[in-house]
Amino acid sequence: MLTERQLLILNSIIKHYIQYGEPMGSKTLLHETNLSVSPATIRNEMLHIEELGFLEKMHSSSGRIPSILGYRHYVDLLLQDKKKRSQDGLRRKVQESIRAPYKEAEEILETSAEMLSYMTNYTALSIGPEKLDSRLSNFQIVPITTGQYMAILVTDKGFIENKMFTVSRDVDVAKIQTMVNIFNEELVGLKLTEVHKKLQNEIPDIIRRYIGKELNLQAIFNEVVLKMNNERIYVGGEMNLLNHFNLERVHEREQMKAVLGLIHESKDLLGLLKTGQDDFSIQIGTEMKNDLLSNFSLITATYNVGPDAQGLIALLGPTNMPYEQIINIMRITREELSDSMHDFYQEE
Repeated sequence: MLTERQLLILNSIIKHYIQYGEPMGSKTLLHETNLSVSPATIRNEMLHIEELGFLEKMHSSSGRIPSILGYRHYVDLLLQDKKKRSQDGLRRKVQESIRAPYKEAEEILETSAEMLSYMTNYTALSIGPEKLDSRLSNFQIVPITTGQYMAILVTDKGFIENKMFTVSRDVDVAKIQTMVNIFNEELVGLKLTEVHKKLQNEIPDIIRRYIGKELNLQAIFNEVVLKMNNERIYVGGEMNLLNHFNLERVHEREQMKAVLGLIHESKDLLGLLKTGQDDFSIQIGTEMKNDLLSNFSLITATYNVGPDAQGLIALLGPTNMPYEQIINIMRITREELSDSMHDFYQEE
C-alpha cells in the first residue's frame, strides 16, 4: 500500500511527533530525511499518505500528525520486528526491582506496577495469576481489641485477604477458636470456588451441631472468600495521568476524573484489559471504543506462572508514546515477572 519512500516519510513524521509533540511540515521532513527530492514532491507524498488515512492535519495550515491508522501501521511493524537487541542495562533495572526476596505474591505484583510507572512516567497496572484455581491454605482469626477481631484468609498462591468484624463481648472465645478449627479442617486444600459452595451447603449444619446459633461467622468467612475471588488490580503512577490533561479546561478536568474512575472500577477495566486475546496487545485511541481513552494507548502483556496460570501487566499512556522503547520495557518486564513469580511459587 505504501511505497518505500512513503513509509520512510510516515515513520519520520511519527517519530518527530513522538519526540516533540508537534506536527511536521515538508521543509522539516526534507531536512531530517535527506531525501533527494523537491519540497513539492514531499508535499505530494504527504498528501497521498493523508488520503490513505495514515496522516491527518490539526488544522488547514499545519503540518501532518499521525492518525490512529498511522500509529497502527507503525506499531504493527515494531511488533513484527523479532531482532534481538542488547538490553542488558534495562534488564538489570527490571531484575533489581522484581527479583527481591518478597514474602507475598502481592508484593511482586505491586512492585512491578510501581516499577513500570517509574520507568515510563505512565500509569501501570498489574494483575496476578487467575485466582479461581487458588486453594485455601490457611484461615485465622486474630483478636484486635476487646470484641473486635480480624479474619485472615491465605491461599496457596500467596494471596492474602482480611476483614475486621465485631462480636458480642460475652461470646466464649473458645467457640471462636472452634469455628476456626472447623473452617480449617473442612475447607483447607479446597479451591476457592469449592470453599464458597461448601459454605452454602455443608458448613451451616456443622456450625449448628458444634457451636449452636450463638456465633455465626459463616457470612464473614464467605465475604472474605468472595473478595478473594475477585481479581485485584495493582495500579502504579496513577497521578501520571495529570501530565496528559490541561487542568485549566473544565472539560479536561472532568475527563481526567472519569479516567481515574475507570481505573478504579475493576469490572470495566478488566473488560478493557482483556479485550485483546494476544499475549502482547496494543490498543490505540479509538480502537478501545471508549471516548474517555481516545487520546491514549493501552499496552497489555501476559506472563506465565507455571503451565496453567497467567497474569497480566499493562501501561496506559498517550497515543504519541515512544512505542519502540515501551515495547522493549514491557517485553523484558513480562519475562522477568514470569520468572520471578514462577520462582516464588516453586519455593512455596
